[in-house]
Formats: sequence, structure tokens, C-alpha cells
Amino acid sequence: MGCVKFLAFAIVTLLLLCPANLAYAQEMATISAEGNAVSVLVILSVIIFLFGLFSGHDWTLFAFRTANLDNPEYYSRYAKFSVTFLSALITWTAGRHAFSASDATRLAISYSFIVLGDIIFSFNVHSIWGVFSFALAHFLLIRRNAFGLSAWPAQGAMWMLLVAIVGGSLLTMLLVFYPKLKHNKPYFALLTGYALIMGGSLWAALTALKIGFFPHANAILIALGVTFFFLSDVCVGFYRSLPVGYSRVFATYLTWVFYAPALVLTALSSYDLNRVFQ
Repeated sequence: MGCVKFLAFAIVTLLLLCPANLAYAQEMATISAEGNAVSVLVILSVIIFLFGLFSGHDWTLFAFRTANLDNPEYYSRYAKFSVTFLSALITWTAGRHAFSASDATRLAISYSFIVLGDIIFSFNVHSIWGVFSFALAHFLLIRRNAFGLSAWPAQGAMWMLLVAIVGGSLLTMLLVFYPKLKHNKPYFALLTGYALIMGGSLWAALTALKIGFFPHANAILIALGVTFFFLSDVCVGFYRSLPVGYSRVFATYLTWVFYAPALVLTALSSYDLNRVFQ
């Protein structure tokens, strides 16, 4: 069974990360502007439906205290992964409807690693490889969202913001999460490294509002999307540090309140919004 899972994982990984597949998806997306707009709206409608479906299911279980404490997402996991995949599909099919072809490619690759991370966590929620995959995705998002920073004249304020966000992330890890994870220091160190990358990702998203490389509407989507990513990962941190019980179930369900909007808003940020939604 382990070999089958590994083979499936390897095949999906190759399909997701193969540049030829990304290029083919983008080429197919250039066929019709109207068709692309319709497809994006259809995908968004399906995502909204799935979000309402698993949110209603999860919070009903929480309200009536009938959730599986060991596996609170047993029934909703597949709907949630579908939201991840559909959000990635938005980036993979941006094509000529992106405001920048190179930016669309950067975002599509980042989302490939997000999908990969969710696949890994579906097999093992505590996998370090899943953490590495998400860390790489956000490292790529940092490079993408802070594009043009070197030419920005007021860099001093930007670097001060970075110190404040990363310093706050580190302080939160030490004060809030270390007491809960001090029995497993290597794991705490891994999560701390990831928290610092997430702090950098939030900083890069906020700088996008000032740098001017992205259209203003796109920069707002980036800032909102990555802020939601940051909040969802705070919830994940509580999930990983809390004992089995309804506090951990609450953290699990709250994660997707932020994670789903994060996926969608950031995915849409690569599009020429005036062209697609005119």
C-alpha cells in the first residue's frame, strides 16, 4: 500500500511541476478571452459552493460536539483539497489573460508546490516534507510579490516593516508555541523557520501595495490573500500544538475560513482583471 501511495504521489508531482504542462495549460487558455472569463467564473462558483458545503458540515459538527477528535476533517478533506486544486487551476490557465506572462508563470509554479504540500499532508498531516513544500511555495511568493523592490526609492521603511513582522513572528513562536512544543525541539525549530518565511511572505505582499509593479487592484488581492495565508497558518500552528480536543478542532476548522479566501484571492492576482471581468 505504501508503494502505491508513493507511486501516485510521484506521478502527481511530476504532472504538477512539469513546465511543459504549465506551458500547455497557458497556451490552451489563450484560445478565447470570453471562454476564459466564463471558466474563471465557473471555477469561482464551484469553489464558493464547496466552501459553503464543508463549512456548514464542519461547524455543525463543532456546534453539536459530534466531530471526530482524532480526524476532524475525515469527511470534508476531499472537498477542501478540491478548493486547493481549483484555485491552482485558476493560476495554471491564466495564459494571455494575465497582466504579465512571467508573473503568471511564477504564481503557477508557486501554486504547484501548494497543491503538492496539500497532497503530502493528506498522507501524513505532520510530514516535514509538507512543511518544506509550503515553505518553498511561500519563498517563491516572496520573490514574486516583492518584484521591483530593488528599484523602489523608500527601501528603508520597507526593511523596517520586514524586521517588525519577522520579529513579531519569532516572538509569537517563542512566547505562544514554544511552551506547547518544547518537548519536540526539532519540530519546533522547523515550524519556527516556516513562521519566519511566512512573516517574509506577508511583508512581501504588503510591499506590493507600494512598489507599483502590480496594478493597484492586483496588489490589493495580493495583500489580502497573503494576509489570509498568514492567519490560516497561525491556526495551523495552534492545531499542531494543542492536545486532542475541541480546541484543536476549532483551530482546524478556522484554518479554512482563512485558507480558502487566501487561495482564491492570490490566484486571481495574476490576471488582467479589466480584461477578464469587463
